[in-house]
Amino acid sequence: MPEHNATSIGSWERLTPEETRQGIQTAAAEMGGLVRSTLGPVGVDKMVVRRMDDDRLRTFVTNDGVAILEEFEGETDHPIANQFIHLAEAHEDELGDGTTTMTLLASELVTAGVDLIEEGVPPAAVVDGFSIGAQRTLEVWNEIGIPLADTDQPMTRSSFDESRLEQIAHCGMTNGRTGEWHLEELSSDVVEAVLRAWEPQRGTVHLGYVSIEAIPGGDAGASELIPGTLHPYEPMAGEQHLPVDGGILVIEGSLKPRSIRANVSISGDYSNSLGGLGDDASAIADALAQSNASAVFVADDVTDAIATELAARGIVCFRNVKESDLERLSRVTGATIRGPVTPTAPASIDDCGRGNIRLRDAEGDKTWLEVTAPPESEPRSVGLVVRGGTESAAAETRRRIKVGLNAVRAAIKRPVALPGGGAAELEAARAVSELAPKFDGREQLAIERFAEILESLPRTLARNAAHDPIDALTDLRARHDAGHVRAGIDANGRLVDDVVAESDALDAQLVRTSSLTRSIEFANSLLTIDGAIFNTAPPFDPEDLPTPRRGMR
Repeated sequence: MPEHNATSIGSWERLTPEETRQGIQTAAAEMGGLVRSTLGPVGVDKMVVRRMDDDRLRTFVTNDGVAILEEFEGETDHPIANQFIHLAEAHEDELGDGTTTMTLLASELVTAGVDLIEEGVPPAAVVDGFSIGAQRTLEVWNEIGIPLADTDQPMTRSSFDESRLEQIAHCGMTNGRTGEWHLEELSSDVVEAVLRAWEPQRGTVHLGYVSIEAIPGGDAGASELIPGTLHPYEPMAGEQHLPVDGGILVIEGSLKPRSIRANVSISGDYSNSLGGLGDDASAIADALAQSNASAVFVADDVTDAIATELAARGIVCFRNVKESDLERLSRVTGATIRGPVTPTAPASIDDCGRGNIRLRDAEGDKTWLEVTAPPESEPRSVGLVVRGGTESAAAETRRRIKVGLNAVRAAIKRPVALPGGGAAELEAARAVSELAPKFDGREQLAIERFAEILESLPRTLARNAAHDPIDALTDLRARHDAGHVRAGIDANGRLVDDVVAESDALDAQLVRTSSLTRSIEFANSLLTIDGAIFNTAPPFDPEDLPTPRRGMR
């Protein structure tokens, strides 16, 4: 039971070390349990049901680990559960792939670490043993890593083995399974999209340059890559000119006629020379038409008068375009993002890019604006049109494609891959087990337990594939002892000697190593906690505190 304390400086409840560790272990086991059955190509889905504020039930089905965990954000006040949620979100934000694996690793590390401490192993020895095991795992994963390029720091597209990148995309989207979502045909499109967003000089891949729009209707396999982007914008005027194939102007700012300050009086001698504001609209339209543009995209507002004048000159105008969309339009068409156009600062042909613009029908009355690059060009931003028979199916297809994009991005940033299907963990567990006897006493126990934790992932894959976990691990260990370093569980749940050859089970090494290091750091931070203190004082508003008198410190 919690120990209650009250002193002159406050009141609190304090848990004993045993109660604290038990609470941490229970929460860790429950968080892992939420996503364990979803792991792998034959993992199952979860139906998440949540009652909303208006008493409606919100329901969705997914096997996305982070989506499941995020449902508890703001709904639980358990500090360990919230830390797991934040851990998953941080990994998802950075890499967008491997979150379920990382969550399971963290869960297993915490629960096993608490067991060791309860058995008498000091927390410091557990932390050291787990860290030694993790270091050996990283070494093994470097040894068995599969190169994806002919150099560690590729600067040109030709350096990559694109067939391997397509395997990673396929594994990311479908876990290597074919037929279920019909996304394997999109693997090359996903690789193409990521390579378009790759900036080798900066060493970055900006997936913001890849637009993804989910459009209900059709099969997931009907999704396609377009050499451009889709936008939800409608033309202000001049829709009759669509589709257009010509110059495109991109403007940061607004298109408005000059205004006259209210406190300025104009004499009759000058009022005629200023003319009406309508003349300004015509002058601005003339200044813009000097670029020979067929369409103009403007970040801020455009007056109706200017839009009408532009339409009369055969120019289609779009306003309130987001800054990120301006950047994508520039990368697709080659247009230079310029400032506002005025009679004294007219647009020029050099400002223009080129492209094709058309309206594309979607479900119901909704339409999309499709902007594509000229056929002979290679745009630096592309779009993926994601299809699905229903709105929820299209959304799930979109999620899977995003995972594929993130997996390929990680592979380009570090061009090394690892075999999936539990093969990499089994090979590392074998090496860690061989290392453990070189250490004495309690550290050896922690290192041996770490090897078992690594095997928990293939054990879960085997269980989800309806294998007996003990028999499956015995079989796979024998295969690895015989030199089959890629032996694991393939996309169809079979035990095979080479998961890469059998089912494209290939993961970006960066995703796997990040999952391991994050989970180790997270678990180690919890295993050194030996007590929890809950402040039971009533909440207060800091503004209610008395203001110190001058001179007081």
